[in-house]
Order: sequence, then structure tokens, then C-alpha cells
Amino acid sequence: MAFDPGELKEEGKAEAATYRVLPKAQREPDEPIIAPRQGNQYWWEKKGTFNPGVAIYDNKVVLIYRAYDEFRISRLGIAKSDDGVHFTRYELPAVDTDPTDMDERLGIEDPRITEIDGTYYIVHTAASYHAVGTVSDISGVMDYIPWRVRIAMHTTKDFKSFVRHDVILPEVPAKNGCLLPEKINGAFGLYYRQRHELKLAFTYDFMSWFDTQTITWPVPEVWQSNKIGLGSQPIICEQGYLLIYHAVDQQGHYRLGLMLLDRYAPTKLLWYSSPILEPERAWEKKGYVPNVVYSCGAVVKNDELWIYYGAADYVTGRAVLPLKDIW
Repeated sequence: MAFDPGELKEEGKAEAATYRVLPKAQREPDEPIIAPRQGNQYWWEKKGTFNPGVAIYDNKVVLIYRAYDEFRISRLGIAKSDDGVHFTRYELPAVDTDPTDMDERLGIEDPRITEIDGTYYIVHTAASYHAVGTVSDISGVMDYIPWRVRIAMHTTKDFKSFVRHDVILPEVPAKNGCLLPEKINGAFGLYYRQRHELKLAFTYDFMSWFDTQTITWPVPEVWQSNKIGLGSQPIICEQGYLLIYHAVDQQGHYRLGLMLLDRYAPTKLLWYSSPILEPERAWEKKGYVPNVVYSCGAVVKNDELWIYYGAADYVTGRAVLPLKDIW
């Protein structure tokens, strides 16, 4: 692109953003597309298969999903599909957690996939604990537990072998990491959420970072009043970067909306939407965490936005929104 990240000094202006009421996405199919397998050989995913990142590779839809074992440790499973609905899963995780890594005492979770120049960047959360007596990275109902969250990354070119890059923001307690789908004068851009703020930072090597900026959000709607976070990876479109975001109300119910960021000022929020998906089905209302729909990935296929989402932190669903309903 023709601008330098060092010139992106102006933070997003909330007053420019508009609130758009969009139609609801439709579940296709109206049931989970991935659920935990229960045989002992699948011990690593027996308690949950949810929150997948998604990519198109070799004309297939590829999901990298979060898998829970009986001790609530997360790994990344892999599933592939010709039609985006019926998936074949591998017998073993695509990426295992490292039990010797102090950043991964609770595993790796919530992957978001961005393809740049033939490499698929899988940005995810590394979850752990701080030492007893220290402060939690996460504020909320259980912030008395010293949760530790960091953004980490794996890369792949073929979804067969994966390169581990460990934690890429070691000093920042952050989640919801996802890369811009294009470099800006050779620099990668990373969106993430640090506590209750949405951020964008740039790097050339995933070791040193510069020009960290904040995405200013308008006064939250009632359904966003507890928390707002990033959902899918950014998708390039004519109008800018399209992302799914999630929001939580005061009752702890998660919903999904859409947001559009300016491609040439990528912290500037142009518009954000009403809920396009909310917990309505029994399998979205009841699970390990009830009343949750949570997306880490979406793709554009057949003039539609295919949204893959975790339901109640237990299973994976798919919803579809025609592009004409967005624009």
C-alpha cells in the first residue's frame, strides 16, 4: 500500500462512526457443525470444540478450532470441508500446547487466521496463571484469580506443518489478536484487545512494535454495555476492513455484530452494526459458558459472508449473511 504506518498518527474518531441496523445472519445448518468426539482417543477435545479461525486453502474451507480436554486445557484442532458445512477432522491436534511453557499453563485458544503472500498466520491467545498474589490480566467476575493472557502465533503454508513463534507481545496483557490482511510498506499490523480497549500496533519482525494506536468506540449500546472485543480476522473489501466483533451485556450474554474500519486509516471506525447473531438455540444457550456466540473467523464465498462461531464454549456453528444485506 502507498502509505507509511509511521504516518498513522490520528486515532479513530468515534463521531464519524454510524450505527447500522442489519438483518440477522441465518444459521446454515440449524445445528452444530462440529461437536466434541467422545472416544478415549479424542480425550484432547472431549469437553469442547469451538471458536474456530477459518481460511480457504486448496479450494477447501479449513477450520482451526479450540479443543478442550477434561482439565479445560486448550489445544488447536483442524477440520477441512469441500462445502463449508460437512467437515473431516484429524485424529490428533494440529497444534498441541507445550506443558513446559509458563505462558501456556491453560493452553492455546481462540485462533484467528490471516493469509499474507502464501503464509497463513494463526494468531491466538496463550492462557496461563500469574504467581499467587499477583494481579489478574483480566477484569471481570473472576478477576481475583490471577489469569495471564498473551498473544502468540503459529504459521503454516500447507496446514500440515506449523512453525511456532511463541508469544509475540510479551509485555502486553491482551486477547483477540488478528493481523491485517496486507502489509503496509513492509510492516504487519496487529489488532488486539487490551483490557477494554481495541488497539492496533505495527511490526516488521514480531519482536519490536511501534505506532500503537487505539480504536475509539462510540458510547456502547445496551447489548455492548459490559464488554466489546474483536471477532473475525479483518476481511478486505472495497469499502475498507470488515470484521465481526463480539459484545457482552450486563447479563453476560454474548452477541455478534459487524464493524468497518477505514483501509487507509485502520483505527478509524466507519460504522458498526446491530447484532447479526445472538444466542437463541438450546445449544447456544446451554454449555460450558451459557448464552454465548463467539466468532474467530469468517470468509466470503458465493457472495455471502460465512461466519463460523463457537456456541456456549462447547460446539461450533455456522451462519450466513448475504453481502447485499451488509452493503
